[in-house]
Amino acid sequence: MTTYKIAVDIGGTSIKAAVIDNQTIIDYINIPTPNNVDELIIDSVFQLVEQFQSQFELSTLNVGISTAGVVDEITGEIIYAGPTIANYKGVNFKQVLKPLDAKVHIYNDVNAALLGELSLNNYQFENIFCLTLGTGIGGAFYSSKNDLYNGERSRANEIGYMLYRPFENTTYEQRASTSALKSQLDRHPKLNNMDVRTLFQKAEFGNRAAENLLNNWGYSIAEGIAQIQILYDPGLILIGGGISAQQERLLRYITPHVDSYLPPNYGFASIQTMNAMNNAALFGAVSKF
Repeated sequence: MTTYKIAVDIGGTSIKAAVIDNQTIIDYINIPTPNNVDELIIDSVFQLVEQFQSQFELSTLNVGISTAGVVDEITGEIIYAGPTIANYKGVNFKQVLKPLDAKVHIYNDVNAALLGELSLNNYQFENIFCLTLGTGIGGAFYSSKNDLYNGERSRANEIGYMLYRPFENTTYEQRASTSALKSQLDRHPKLNNMDVRTLFQKAEFGNRAAENLLNNWGYSIAEGIAQIQILYDPGLILIGGGISAQQERLLRYITPHVDSYLPPNYGFASIQTMNAMNNAALFGAVSKF
């Protein structure tokens, strides 16, 4: 009897799909995300799942979906979506895959990433918060006693919207996301011809302008982490997203600044980057089968 499961990770730029056996990716496909106007995301997801079902002759079809947007994990419906994906609110993946007789688990992408990280690593903390840095900033909170916390309307942990500054008309993610860093880099008179990876390399070798830019950006991230600490009191804060591949080179511009936003001697959780990185959401999507 096969233990293969199909995982799908839907983002604003790409859709990743994989066949997973325990903690091993057996097969993998990455396609551009349709604009959801002329070509529909639900059609692409259906085709990917159907293709893997046929290819691996899966009589039992267990499908885990990780997706951008606010998710009702019980009904399988997208109940809120930002402008990144058009016409997404109201999509119901349990209904979409019903003709394939699939059993479906669906999670917000940060929830899925956190579940994936926990399934692959044995963390000795009761309460863990995960924030992902990318186009925006997402959040997820896990308690070993109560599992994922999603809030009354499945809208908890949307931390990218917090810390709004009316005099700037900016939110936390507009100042502290990886996209925000890229925008700041593009506007910098001395650094505007490089990418983010090169920026970290320049800072590593003592380029003062690169160090200052990363420190200022790190202060913005630290401000949100301090609020997470006050609200959730986690034992561990995990940082995910593609930029987490910088690991300690990233943390050195964030961790030292967190105390600046907390009362004296308040203290804060251990902070580290995620180990599973880009594949965490795929593993998390199927982790509860």
